Amino acid sequence: MKKNEVKLLNNKFKSIELLNAEGCILKAFKTQDGYIMLDEHRELIGILSDKQIFNYTRGDLDLIDSEGRNLKYTDYPSSMKPELSRLCEFLSLDSLNF
Repeated sequence: MKKNEVKLLNNKFKSIELLNAEGCILKAFKTQDGYIMLDEHRELIGILSDKQIFNYTRGDLDLIDSEGRNLKYTDYPSSMKPELSRLCEFLSLDSLNF
């Protein structure tokens, strides 16, 4: 995606950096049609449903970035992920039952 397209997404939709290591590796935008997933190159790598993004954060769904790398969420340390409470708020989940 072009920079102006990503800026439009940032202005229009709630977002979270799901993976970050000295820069965003995976970002999710919450839209009415699902979660738009962009990799570190601002490439669209998927649009996930509520269930799919939940499964992704539990390690039950793999995402492949635009360079063919597997971005399996559970393979990354917690230091590269958002705080659990922030993730649950973004996903509209009760963090106590996550």
